[in-house]
Amino acid sequence: MSPRDTDGRDHRDEAILALADGNHRQAGDAYTHAAYGQLAGFENHHREALDPDAQGWAGDALVALFLAGVCYRIAGQDRRAANRATQGRAIATDQREFVLEDPIDQAEATAFIGDFHVLAGEREQAAAAYDRAADRYADAAPPDPAGATTRPLLQAGTDLLLQLSRPDDVSWDDIHGTGSDALDRRMRFRRTRLPELIDARLEAGRLHPPRGSTEYNADFRCPDCGATDVNYIADAVLCLRCASVIEKR
Repeated sequence: MSPRDTDGRDHRDEAILALADGNHRQAGDAYTHAAYGQLAGFENHHREALDPDAQGWAGDALVALFLAGVCYRIAGQDRRAANRATQGRAIATDQREFVLEDPIDQAEATAFIGDFHVLAGEREQAAAAYDRAADRYADAAPPDPAGATTRPLLQAGTDLLLQLSRPDDVSWDDIHGTGSDALDRRMRFRRTRLPELIDARLEAGRLHPPRGSTEYNADFRCPDCGATDVNYIADAVLCLRCASVIEKR
């Protein structure tokens, strides 16, 4: 097999470009490789998952595994999606039990376990995991619940929900907002909306790329839908409306 030629792009970028092309099997493979590279500290934020000084950065890998699973489900490869869900639960459990020190991060890892149960279609197990996560959040009782959502592991969970919501684009306020009930709202959103978001992506047969930097009425025009609103991400210019590639850089 010849070496990869990616023009310096990492695997997450490759996954995003595969999504733009509508190739969900290829995107699933790229997200899987991204997760492995991120766990080893080779990609994205370059933080090793088991490094005690890199608390919470394994969230990027958990998100990549989850997105890989969604891509495989869209591509009709349910067994591979189930494998990613199993891997995600194992990593989240290992992080919670042996790596993460802050109770807030441990609670979020528990919520990720629930997420991966949802991905696998295991709704009862997901509900039980979410109950445990809610209890852990309550026991942690951070003085600034909204501020806690900016921790790396929690931000990764937010980023996952935001991407799954595209193209409808739920907002940060929809997920948890800035109030003292931010973590409670976050758990309610996850319980009720995550299954709906996955089902919507499966029904549409499409997972959209995440938002990067956006520009409206830009000096670009999508060749497919004619829109001039663009999404700058993965060293490319994507249509913000239909996600087609306008230009690779």
